[in-house]
Amino acid sequence: MILVGLTILFVVNIPAKKNPAIGASGRDIYVDRCGACHGQYGKGNSPAVGSLKYVPPDLTLLAKRNGGTFPAERVRTMVAVSVDISAHGSQEMPVWGQLFHPKNAADQEIANEQFKSLVTYLELIQQ
Repeated sequence: MILVGLTILFVVNIPAKKNPAIGASGRDIYVDRCGACHGQYGKGNSPAVGSLKYVPPDLTLLAKRNGGTFPAERVRTMVAVSVDISAHGSQEMPVWGQLFHPKNAADQEIANEQFKSLVTYLELIQQ
């Protein structure tokens, strides 16, 4: 009986990352794909800054720099097609890899949800 209880406890606590159909949170996606350069909290101050060709912008100031309104559509465009962001890589191989641009059409719905989660997270961290 105890073994069954412990099994249920551990199965319920398996992180969403283990099953992509469940989807990761916007914060998980940010930390995994953006945090190495933009920093843990989006301030553009990661430990890697000194070795980067370009200084990453402070993502917590996107709304402030846009007259107080979070530029959700611009963020979507920048991430979706790597517009004017050479540090993110080409459209064929952006830093996000298959996360937002899956090769399998069946995974596109999951990719769209993950993309929305990331944009929502970025909106939530605005100062």
